[in-house]
Amino acid sequence: MSYRIQFAQLSNNVTTEQAKTILTTKLKLSDAKATQFLAGKLIFSPISQDKAIKQQKTFSALGIKVKIVNANKAQTQEPEHDVDQRILAALDYITTSIIRLEEKVDDLARLQQEQNGEIDLELENNNWGEELEFDETVESSNKPKNINWLFFALIAILLSLLGVIIAFPNLLPF
Repeated sequence: MSYRIQFAQLSNNVTTEQAKTILTTKLKLSDAKATQFLAGKLIFSPISQDKAIKQQKTFSALGIKVKIVNANKAQTQEPEHDVDQRILAALDYITTSIIRLEEKVDDLARLQQEQNGEIDLELENNNWGEELEFDETVESSNKPKNINWLFFALIAILLSLLGVIIAFPNLLPF
């Protein structure tokens, strides 16, 4: 099993500023990490129980009381807000990826049409004084079938990635 060190409280003779100074000088933590640690966040990597007890004694000698928490239980107690934020970030990433993929598919279809000599010159032939007429139906035969297959395969991969992220939120760190 693995364990983590979490801040509990300060000794009577140590202030918050002194503890922050101790963490930044002796443990070489950044100010932000020291502040997070003093706020009770789990910033240290999981370790064995023996190492956790040694670290607890070291912190106690420095005037900082820590508690040892089970790393597996600490991961499941992650606030729902953090999990929601991670899911929203993953959804945003997937959405932007899909938009970029759609643009690439359109570019590939246009390039293939140009290579096959199927350039649409209809806009060049229109007089600008006349109103443009648009067909309400979209012909699916303009795009090659292999590009549609590629596009749907990429969407399926991204959706399966989203499913994995939702099912196992601690699998990918953000």
